[in-house]
Amino acid sequence: MNSNSEIIFQHIGQSGFFINFKSIKILIDPYLSNSVEELDSPDYKRLIPIPFLPSQLKDINWILITHDHLDHCDPQTLPLLYKHNPNAIFIGPSKVRKLLSKWGIPDTKIRASSKKTVNLGFGLFLNAIPAAHPIISYDKKKEPNELGWLLQYKEKKIYLSGDTSVCDYLIKYLEKFKPIDIAILPVNEDNFYKRKLGIIGNMSIREAFEFAEDINAKILVPVHWDLFEVNSVSPSEIKAVYESNRKWKFKLNLNIKKFSI
Repeated sequence: MNSNSEIIFQHIGQSGFFINFKSIKILIDPYLSNSVEELDSPDYKRLIPIPFLPSQLKDINWILITHDHLDHCDPQTLPLLYKHNPNAIFIGPSKVRKLLSKWGIPDTKIRASSKKTVNLGFGLFLNAIPAAHPIISYDKKKEPNELGWLLQYKEKKIYLSGDTSVCDYLIKYLEKFKPIDIAILPVNEDNFYKRKLGIIGNMSIREAFEFAEDINAKILVPVHWDLFEVNSVSPSEIKAVYESNRKWKFKLNLNIKKFSI
């Protein structure tokens, strides 16, 4: 592919990504601190180092936040990102927008997650997709409280689900976008013991695989398994499910540090 048309994805931990596309720089759910450990519980120590400090990121155009949990909407990351990127536009659901305003980010730099397609520039388009965390819920204006994102460039579609479980509504909602070239899905399953700890899990590995089949994904990138021990998944387990007797139609990409289309 011509380097001028590449979309380069750099995974920055959990469900976070740094995306470079031509002259556009996009951050999704950047967690670049230790705030979960410091503000929630000392049990949540990072398993991987902070990839870079907010002050090291310059000329960011768009910052997309899926929901208001600390490891996605970070009070120690987002205000600093705005300080060093005063022209960046933040997009997220209503709970996120209230937090951003509280943290001193001007309302002129904050946008609602519209049902309409957003032109991010250079022919790259964004759609907000409802997420079920653990179920699809709405605010008073009927806007989803949790989101995923679908990026489209020409015929290519990349779906970053954010934190979500699988449900019929989500499968039907994505019908109009099929096939999906790359599906970036969480695999930190929900279970009884996680709920006892107050953790809202997402899809299991096998649920993510079946969901990828349902949405006609060509490539599956599993995420949300690497950052906290209590909420982690072994890459060998993900690979073992993929290599089971079932012949999955999608390709599995576990080398997620950096990839491009």
